[in-house]
Amino acid sequence: MKVRVFDCLIDSYFKSEVYAKINTGWYEKQLVHVPSENGGYIKFFDYLDKSRGEMLPKVNINTIISDIPKEWISQKSECVDKQIKGFERLLNKDVRFFEYIGYSWLYENRSILVELLNGNSIPFKGSIFENREVASEIKGWTYVETKEDAYHLLENVCYFHDSVLKTAHYTSGAYVNPDHSMYPVADVRKVAMCFDSQCCDSIEMVFEGVTAFNLRPAGDNYMADISDASLIVKDASVFFCDDSIEEWDENYEGTWISAYSLRWRFVQ
Repeated sequence: MKVRVFDCLIDSYFKSEVYAKINTGWYEKQLVHVPSENGGYIKFFDYLDKSRGEMLPKVNINTIISDIPKEWISQKSECVDKQIKGFERLLNKDVRFFEYIGYSWLYENRSILVELLNGNSIPFKGSIFENREVASEIKGWTYVETKEDAYHLLENVCYFHDSVLKTAHYTSGAYVNPDHSMYPVADVRKVAMCFDSQCCDSIEMVFEGVTAFNLRPAGDNYMADISDASLIVKDASVFFCDDSIEEWDENYEGTWISAYSLRWRFVQ
């Protein structure tokens, strides 16, 4: 499970894998790795921003890939007003811990879990987290995380010069079952786009955690070829459009898309 997290202490965003989720609703927290040059640290972050006292608080943690690892386990208390059995005397009085969804190896290491639940952070290096393989990245793809990554993509595809958008497919994640019961949560929000080009092999781009998709097909009596394109990285998100622009511009009148993650590859 991969997410984008807002860290209010440094007023900045970062991406991370999730090791565990506790509680639901107002009390939900997610355990992530905060990266830094010295290895960073592990800490629980509130899903909702409660600092402003708003009725509809801002979401601090945005889902990029919602797939829950098969190795995760689930534990619950009898009700939301009680701690999970065995943790009653170990947690601070202001801590709520009535549901756990995460890796079993963390749940079984009670001393470390209690330290984290009580609001403390743990250095990543030398911890039980360091050598665990939890990355959700897919082999064979190149991920765009920095401005340099974006430049590398554009250089490799000649800035999409003499290319065309061949296909675009959106998956929301929401659906209705055969019995007409509904899962109304768009927890996938993925767009797969394929471009053919005269300058290079065909390009497949997959945007995950899509926040907006503005498709403007070429009109009658107009050509559909692209002469230039832009890819901007900002706040751990990406913005792609089919023309040369300098800044993120959601008023751009052509085709554009914004998302929390982008991966790409050449296809034949």
